[in-house]
Amino acid sequence: MDNAYQFVSLINNFPDFNVKGFDIDTYNNFFKTSNSIINAKASDIAYPEHWGCFSIKCAFGGEEIYRSQNRVYAVHEQNFLLLNEGQYYSSYIFSKKPVESFTLNFTKAFMQEVCAGFVNSDEQILDYPLAESKINTEFVERLYKHDNTVSPVLFKIKQLAKNFYANRAAITELYFVLLEKLLLFNTEVHKEINNVKASKPSTQKELYKRLHYAKDFIDSCYASEITLHELSQITLMNTAYFLRQFKKYFHTTPYKYLMTKRMQVAGNMMQHTRLPIADICTSVGYEDVSSFTKLFKKQHGISPEKFRGQHI
Repeated sequence: MDNAYQFVSLINNFPDFNVKGFDIDTYNNFFKTSNSIINAKASDIAYPEHWGCFSIKCAFGGEEIYRSQNRVYAVHEQNFLLLNEGQYYSSYIFSKKPVESFTLNFTKAFMQEVCAGFVNSDEQILDYPLAESKINTEFVERLYKHDNTVSPVLFKIKQLAKNFYANRAAITELYFVLLEKLLLFNTEVHKEINNVKASKPSTQKELYKRLHYAKDFIDSCYASEITLHELSQITLMNTAYFLRQFKKYFHTTPYKYLMTKRMQVAGNMMQHTRLPIADICTSVGYEDVSSFTKLFKKQHGISPEKFRGQHI
C-alpha cells in the first residue's frame, strides 16, 4: 500500500465550493488518495451535488439531510448513513443551533487491502502479502441504527479526534478495525436480504434496497405529506407492486408505518422537550390537534397530556 494511504487526515471546516479558485477535481482527488475525517459544525450550510468516496455519515446535536438521486436521508444521533464510492449526493444543515457533522471517508485502495485481509486465507496472505482483494464490496446505501458492532468504533474515533494529531496513529489503526467491523456488519445485512421473498438473489437484493429507499424516506420526511405514489416513484416500482412488497417485508403498510413513526417522534419530543402539544402536533405533520390526539392515544394508549405527565 502506498504511503499516501497510511495516515488519516482531518478536515475540521466545511469547504466552500463557491470560493474563487475552488477546484472540484483537486478536492475529489484528495478523497481518492487519503482516508479522512470531516468533523465540522454548522447551523446553515448547503452543498451542491458532488462525487463521493465510500463514507460513513453521522450527525450530532441535530440533523444533516442528504439527497442522492430521488432519495432523502435524515442523519442524526440515532443512526448513520453508508454511501458507496462513486455515488453523487448533496447535503444541507438548517438548524436553530449548530449541528456537528462527522463523516469518515475511505479510499478504494484502503478498502481493497482490508478486504483482502478479511476474505483471503492465511496461506494466500502469507504467500502474497501485498495482494489486493478483487471482491467489489458494495454496501447497501441506507440509514442504519447505531449498533453494538460498528458504532462503538465510530464513537471511539470521534472521541480521539478531539485531540486529533496526538491520537492520529490510534485513529489510523481504528480505521482498519472499523472497516473490518463494517464487513462483518455487511454479512448480517445479507442475512436480512435473504429474508426477502424472491426467486433470485439479485432480485432479493434489489427489492431490499428499494424497499429501504421508501422506509428511509418516511423516516426522514415524516413531517411532510407522503403519498403512496411518491413512494412508488422513489422505489421505481409499480404502485400496487410496491404496496404489496412493502407490506410483505415490513409486515405493515407504508401509511401505518408513517403513523407509527410520527407518534414515536411525538412521544420522544414530549419526554425530552417542553414544547406545547400543539407545536409537537405541527412538527410531526398534523394541523388538527384533535386528530393528532386520537392517533396518539391509539398508539400509546393514553392521551398526550397524560403521557407527558408520566414522563416529566
